[in-house]
Amino acid sequence: MTNSEAVQRRLSVGIVVLPGFTLTALSLFLDPFRLAADDRDQSRQIRCAWKICTLSGGPVTSSSGIVVEPTAPLGELDECDYIAIVGGLLTQYQPHQQTVIDFIKRADRRGKVIVGLCTAAFFLAEGGLLADRNCCVSWFHRDDFLERFDGYTADTASLFHQSGKHFTCAGGLGAAALALSIIENEISEELARKSASILLIPYEMVRAEQPALSFSGVRSPIVRRAIRIFEETLEEPVPMVTVARRLGISVRQMERAFKQALGRTAFEVREELRVRRAKELLADSEMTLLEVAVASGFTDTRSMNRSFQRQKQKAPRTFRKQSIS
Repeated sequence: MTNSEAVQRRLSVGIVVLPGFTLTALSLFLDPFRLAADDRDQSRQIRCAWKICTLSGGPVTSSSGIVVEPTAPLGELDECDYIAIVGGLLTQYQPHQQTVIDFIKRADRRGKVIVGLCTAAFFLAEGGLLADRNCCVSWFHRDDFLERFDGYTADTASLFHQSGKHFTCAGGLGAAALALSIIENEISEELARKSASILLIPYEMVRAEQPALSFSGVRSPIVRRAIRIFEETLEEPVPMVTVARRLGISVRQMERAFKQALGRTAFEVREELRVRRAKELLADSEMTLLEVAVASGFTDTRSMNRSFQRQKQKAPRTFRKQSIS
């Protein structure tokens, strides 16, 4: 698409901020559109237009205490192509908030593309808008999501996820990645790259992943994704063949990737993750040794003891005693 064509295409984005929303999710989603909308940095709403609304019509306080005033009434979002709901503090999220659910369902019936940013993604799941029952959430909120939505998958590897015509996003830099992706698809890659450049964001981030909690320096995408699966399924481990299948490769290919990236097998890496989890629980909880073993993915205390030994760690009982003293 040429720049002249881009000017003729005015993309409209409506943003609804919920109480306790995170400023990063709002600003990193909005600013790419602002920068793509005009030449230089004049912020005129030429190629893109945006409105910020609240459900009450009044000001809303963010998670950091900064108050944001709406720029338009909620009814004006009927004119928008995309509607983004911005969540934040999980303590502010309460199931069955009918005002939010009714709003997103109405927007869905009107053909709008709905984006759930940060914990607002929970509302898209609750409203039944996720066709594949897969929701992109931050690793920080994974357990909370799965406790609330039985039968759903929590995607903690992607920065954002498209389910049917709607999007969910983990927040943070994921909000910028999603906005840049929308700009690329709806207006032009040139303007998306311009926005990323001004924001000092590597454009390749649009197709990046959430950072894994462990082995963060790993460069292999296959190994990073496998480690993420290990982390997600630590308490209820899945067979290596299932992990490889989710990665779209064979077990042999997966093992080769682990050897090249870390010099260890996938089994050894997963075992290290289990031992790490067990040590955390031994030091910070009052769970019994058996409870710690099960919560860390071991079948019993004997298998946990063997893994500690292979990882050249002190026996679990000894480790706990020394951690407490």
